[in-house]
Amino acid sequence: MCPRDVLPCITSGSHFEGEKEERVLCAMTWGMIPPWYQGDYKKRPNKISTHNSRLESIQTSTIYSPSLQKQQRCIVVCEGFFEWKPGTNYKVQKQPYYIYANQDKDVKADDPTTWANEFSETDGWKGFKVLKLAGIFGVHKTEEGNVIHSCTIITRESNKVLSWLHHRMPVCLTSEEECQLWLSKDLSTDVAVKTLNDMILQETALNWHPVSTIVNNGLNKTVDCRKKIKPKEIGQASFMTSWLQKGSAASNKRKSIDDKDPSNEDENISKIRREN
Repeated sequence: MCPRDVLPCITSGSHFEGEKEERVLCAMTWGMIPPWYQGDYKKRPNKISTHNSRLESIQTSTIYSPSLQKQQRCIVVCEGFFEWKPGTNYKVQKQPYYIYANQDKDVKADDPTTWANEFSETDGWKGFKVLKLAGIFGVHKTEEGNVIHSCTIITRESNKVLSWLHHRMPVCLTSEEECQLWLSKDLSTDVAVKTLNDMILQETALNWHPVSTIVNNGLNKTVDCRKKIKPKEIGQASFMTSWLQKGSAASNKRKSIDDKDPSNEDENISKIRREN
């Protein structure tokens, strides 16, 4: 999935005339539509990069603060996300990694045939474990009267779990309690944001593996993007990608979390993979 694609998000039912204890799954455009924006939301300028927002500044941001004050908090559900590790020098191509929730022994993140997803009241969920990322959503009304929901993924400074890969990471909610606290409308904005700041991502929460550089091409959305490769294959994959990407538009390339937009409002995060 790329910015401006549609993501599955969970939010409180109270935002949709339901009970606040209920949870609603809603399709949202990845990339917050600024509250002041008018016109065709699909044609908003790319220089306004809103698919990620910094935890450190969301309360003072003119883009995100209005949604926060309305307690429009959500959870973005995905199978995993991609991030690029810089090369040892400028001549060495960045190596992409696929990051996902730590799985049970027999479940392989890059092989859906091993997932065997099922749920029961006694045993709970068995199968592939998705990532749950803290987010904020906005509500935009078009000139035709249509309501469009859009979201941003909240990022923070990486701790030792992912700092080897990048200095920023999305805020991962790793327990039911953390999810409940973030969605609860009983918590004020200040308390909710403090809750995120106090969360500590544990080393056992995530797993990752290197993947082919075919993921660098924004048009490539096949299952091969998340397939694990061996270190010796990395050079071969880089050569193949270089050949495949000749003539590709720069706008179709995945952006790293470190590529900042001109407004300095937030930074770009990597491609994520939506739950099927």
